[in-house]
Amino acid sequence: MVGDGVNDVPALKEARLAIAQGSGTQMSRSVADLVLVRDDFAVVPGMVAEGRQILRNIQRVARLFITKTVFTAMVGLVVAIPTATFPLLPRQFTIASTVTIGIPAFVLALAPSSGPWRPERFLQSVVRFAIPAGVGIGIGIIAGYLLARYGFHLGLSRSRTVATGIVVVCGLAVVMRLETEPGRRRLAVAGLCALMALLFALALIVPFLRNFYELSTPTGEAVAAWALGTALGVGTMVASLRLLRV
Repeated sequence: MVGDGVNDVPALKEARLAIAQGSGTQMSRSVADLVLVRDDFAVVPGMVAEGRQILRNIQRVARLFITKTVFTAMVGLVVAIPTATFPLLPRQFTIASTVTIGIPAFVLALAPSSGPWRPERFLQSVVRFAIPAGVGIGIGIIAGYLLARYGFHLGLSRSRTVATGIVVVCGLAVVMRLETEPGRRRLAVAGLCALMALLFALALIVPFLRNFYELSTPTGEAVAAWALGTALGVGTMVASLRLLRV
């Protein structure tokens, strides 16, 4: 609703988006969501487009963060509580979260976006994505960690390195899954994920970083457990999302 007079106030108050002209009455300006200071209606389409872009990006970032919460809670309930040992140390979770959530979320929140926006289904959309994705990744982390520690008997340090690697690869798979439409944005997201994978590889290769994050040099058995957990996590996530048509 766009108005500038006292008689427009009831409609402005009922509208989802109320816009008042800067030259209008004080009452219409006070109840409006937006005020066109220069009375220039040409700025409205760009303003609405930018607002929808922000909301779409918030939705993407929310999916990313809630997915992390789901698989972290699952790993805690299934592994940490029964064994009194969490599969990742805080500093290992720091590097994994930085390359899968911290930096990607910052970029996704500011990047251009396109597509529909349905505010009435925001929570439903986030939950329909985050729960199956988080559960799938949690299954992969648990399977890879248990296989490394109790199947291959690699020890706690190497098993935690396996779990960290699974979190990184599955987390980057989630970032890629958030951008389903082909185009330049998807290519840019793929480049971002490749850069994040390179940063984690440096943390494994550079001795100082490897020691700081308490990571171990991967062995053949560790790579096998890593690959199995990653395949199980990504496969379960993709299958679940396709089943739900998300």
